[in-house]
Amino acid sequence: MLNREEEYDKMMLAEGKLWWYRILHEQVLETIQSCFSSKEISILDAGCGTGGLLDYLRTKGYTNIQGFDLSPFAVKACKERNLSNVAILDVHEISSAYLPERFDVIVCNDMLYFVEDEHWAETLKNLYSVIKPGGLLILNLPAFNIFQGTHDVSVGIRSRWTYRRFIQQVVASKLTLQSINYHYWPLLLSPLIVSVRVFQQIKIKLGLAKNIQSDVLLPNDFLNNLFYKLTKFELNLPIRKLFGSSLFVHLRKQERNSNNF
Repeated sequence: MLNREEEYDKMMLAEGKLWWYRILHEQVLETIQSCFSSKEISILDAGCGTGGLLDYLRTKGYTNIQGFDLSPFAVKACKERNLSNVAILDVHEISSAYLPERFDVIVCNDMLYFVEDEHWAETLKNLYSVIKPGGLLILNLPAFNIFQGTHDVSVGIRSRWTYRRFIQQVVASKLTLQSINYHYWPLLLSPLIVSVRVFQQIKIKLGLAKNIQSDVLLPNDFLNNLFYKLTKFELNLPIRKLFGSSLFVHLRKQERNSNNF
């Protein structure tokens, strides 16, 4: 995806409207608000894409925000949104690009799937190193292999995740945790998503998948609003730890002079 400008154009058009992005951004905001009352906190969007989340946080009153992305197309789109504090950077360089314990919150939405498995624990550790004690690391990751499809091929998803696998990486990274929470989403729409993705898998295996593109497309207003309301409803229910195409995780770094989680 890094070299496919058309995918970033699609992302920029969809971010403020598509039900999936709206839900994701709201989850990030709610997680931040659950831990910090101040809007002066420092927030880094690692792998910021075209700046949809940064723009959303800005509308909510957060001004101490910045981001980075490896794609020049993504950073160009951020500049078009008047997001000036955005840089081209590889996530592997984060610990040298920023001072230790620099940020209150780091958000990393659907970016770490670019990282090779053998570098995952190290990358997680490096992200953690620039978070302040008591700060937050918020991640959204593609989940469960059953959801693989042409979307994965188009955007470069190397692997999909479960919470169990994620915890193995946390242990390998030796992170100091005050708390960790997770859920999968969306559940209620999973049968529909699975059916589409399985059909895509069959087409890929048969060599019938031509002009492969991501699933970042706006449905009609009725479906878009329906999908948003269904997913918003399920996130208030205890079923959210069961299943879904995405894994949403947030870790709070251990505060100084406190016991390990």
